[in-house]
Amino acid sequence: MAHREHGFSGIDAVTQSGLYALRAQREFSTADTPEQYLPDVPIDWQQLTLCVEVDVHGRRVWGTATYEGQVCKAEVQRLRFDADGLQVLRAFDGDGQRLPCEHDGKTLWIALGGARTRGTQVRVSIDFDTREPRAGFYFVLPDADHPDRIAHAWTQGQDEDSKFWFPCHDAPNHKLKVAVVVTVPPGMVAFSNGILRDIHTAADPGKRVYDWQIARPIPTYLLTLVVGPFVEVVQQTEPVLVSYAVLPGRIEDGERSFGRTPDMVALYAQLTGVPYPYEKYGQVAVGEFVFGGMENASMTTQTDLTLHDARAHLDFSSEPLVAHELAHQWFGDLVTCRSWSHGWLNEGFATYFEQLWQEHAHGPDEFDYARLSAQRAYLAEDAGRYRRTIVTNRYQEPIDLFDAHLYEKGGAVLHMLRSKLGDATFFGAVGAYLRAFADDVVETQDLRRAFERHAGVDLGRFFAQWVESGRGHPELKVSGSWDAELRQYKLTLEQTQDLASAPLFALDVAVELVFDDGQSDRRVLSLDRKQQQFWLTLPAQPALVQVDPRGDVLATWDLGLPEPQLRALLARGTAVAVRIVAAHALAGRPNGQNVQALRETLSGEAPWMVHAEVARALGKVGSAAAWDALAAAADLPHPKARRAVREATGRFPTAAAGALLAERLGRGDVSVLVEAETAKALGATRAAGAYEALVAALDRESWNETVRVGVLDGLAALQDPRGIEVAAGYLHPRFATLLRCAAIRCLCQFTTEPARVVEVLRPWTADTSFRFAFNLASSLGGLGDPRVSALLQAVISRAADGRVHKRAHESLAALRAGLGAGKQVDGLRGDVDGLRNQMRDLADRLDKAEQLRGQGA
Repeated sequence: MAHREHGFSGIDAVTQSGLYALRAQREFSTADTPEQYLPDVPIDWQQLTLCVEVDVHGRRVWGTATYEGQVCKAEVQRLRFDADGLQVLRAFDGDGQRLPCEHDGKTLWIALGGARTRGTQVRVSIDFDTREPRAGFYFVLPDADHPDRIAHAWTQGQDEDSKFWFPCHDAPNHKLKVAVVVTVPPGMVAFSNGILRDIHTAADPGKRVYDWQIARPIPTYLLTLVVGPFVEVVQQTEPVLVSYAVLPGRIEDGERSFGRTPDMVALYAQLTGVPYPYEKYGQVAVGEFVFGGMENASMTTQTDLTLHDARAHLDFSSEPLVAHELAHQWFGDLVTCRSWSHGWLNEGFATYFEQLWQEHAHGPDEFDYARLSAQRAYLAEDAGRYRRTIVTNRYQEPIDLFDAHLYEKGGAVLHMLRSKLGDATFFGAVGAYLRAFADDVVETQDLRRAFERHAGVDLGRFFAQWVESGRGHPELKVSGSWDAELRQYKLTLEQTQDLASAPLFALDVAVELVFDDGQSDRRVLSLDRKQQQFWLTLPAQPALVQVDPRGDVLATWDLGLPEPQLRALLARGTAVAVRIVAAHALAGRPNGQNVQALRETLSGEAPWMVHAEVARALGKVGSAAAWDALAAAADLPHPKARRAVREATGRFPTAAAGALLAERLGRGDVSVLVEAETAKALGATRAAGAYEALVAALDRESWNETVRVGVLDGLAALQDPRGIEVAAGYLHPRFATLLRCAAIRCLCQFTTEPARVVEVLRPWTADTSFRFAFNLASSLGGLGDPRVSALLQAVISRAADGRVHKRAHESLAALRAGLGAGKQVDGLRGDVDGLRNQMRDLADRLDKAEQLRGQGA
């Protein structure tokens, strides 16, 4: 399941808007948070056959669920199924005899009419009728606001939502084989798990029956059913059938999004040594999907927001999403976490294999930067929301666990394990793990023991500190000096994290020393104390001292190296990660030489991500020299680097910055994402004329409304009160979901007029569409007005999705603590602006002092 939604959800933007920065880190769980345990599995259900009919326009699914299995408890007298909100009509045993049922609206009990003992075969058929389910089965239909919408329907089982549309054991600790036989309306097709065994005409005229079956067992959360007038494209038939399906008119967009899937299937089979496990791999893009993607076994559901045009394809890619969901076919589907507490075994692996695709397809720089970006997502959550162990059974709802600790930190842990063991051992252990637990459910100790058996090493401390009991990460300070007489480099590494909330870590840290002749000396240093000094005997003084050059260790870094060494790392570092860390270290020492070094890197040859991070570093510096460097680089050729330059330019609240950005916005950009970032940055300058320039750009059509979203982000940054009315105009359901979400975020940043914003948003708390409700729940707390509490409570009472509940409760907690108060937000903004101005003044004074020293020399 895609967590970060890969940049098109409106969910990432909640984090990126800086709302977390206004909240102090809190505990993930409290004394009142329950410990969660798994339900019993008294029957080993081996086969589920779902025979159903779907009425898409009537928002209804009905039929029969037949279970066959074997008693594995000493004695069973009745059967238990999760069945939340659906109507249970009747139940029968294998002989057709009717069985007594008790259904309280959430749980179904079926009496067997006597005790069944261990080993006894059991068969039960349950007739049910589900109308307008609150979750689990979603119907996308045309309406007055969307008359051209194509009717279709899809299911979403994870975490525990299958129970909302058919009776089941709705927990991940049991797997069974599944067959889905579904009757669909005229003109529609059906997709489900496994292989399509048959299509035939139904008794009702025009209707057709699709018969799907998957040979390997799966948990019920991975069962899928998608119905609609989809067009399927077969990409390959051997060695695995691979296809994708889209609604009419989107085939070209589908090829851009899913075209490289067969290559990914081949790569993952090669890396793991385990062939793709199912009969086929299909992907279907649906509307209004509540995640980025969902890895239903053999048949992934993807959001149609990932489908994109040629212009967006310049600097947007569906590959990370596609790679992530495909990786789950091995990690999560073939081998499944036994409980959500161990969900990182699904999501950590999928996140890391998503990055491994980047390494394979796009090279080491893209791989390293993808990992660095993932680390930053985790670090932001750790600093701004909460710190927790990866494995924990204390949570309110399973979805609470699906965060950056589970995904991004989980992936970083696997990369550190690869670095520790080496490629051959790591990937060999991955294959051994998959083969040992194929078609089974696992916990973290199963992974650890599989790796220990294969590698012949004890990993108890590693898993304890990173996964099971340790929280946080190392915060490392680096210093060093050269002793010419001894021909030794003294390197000091110090762990500075607060030991009350994080352990003292045992780490392997790579150090690469590069000499003037191009030769290098690579060493791996073991760090397990608060501070350690390493005396490295070398043939000559190193030109570059690269500590963790590729960003293998999940940590924060304080490079206390001499400035000439930092400038050398920026200019000649052998990996993008070390150059990026050096760039930000130099930005923290904003004298003339350091700013000049940043400028030379920005104007010289470098990978796009180095250019992007140098631009952001210059934006933090904020001096006149930094402005000159950014202005000169305003039109860098790579769109991702150019976007970062525009973003950094927005940090300068000057007429010159406003004029530059207004001119660039006026003439547009070949990249839709650069154009949107330009609008956002223009608003941040708060320059005269910015409002008029932004409003003028609202007439531009773009993929997923990207430009208009950027304009609303710009209006939020601008804080011109006229922006409230503009944003309010985009709340109506006739507008695209992402644009409506941007309107919410924009409005909730007008903290000087909370009463006005509250009244604008009050009617919209009744809107239960996921993305809209999620953004409302996440953003309202930032207003800091007590009237927001009633709005948040209204959102909670109406929303079915646990993610909305969690964000609303976080906003309520922030309100109660006073952390979201408008006055405090304004105070923080004032403090930031003041610090920014002080940094600019300091940098300018340092520039002038250096110039005077140069003239005196």
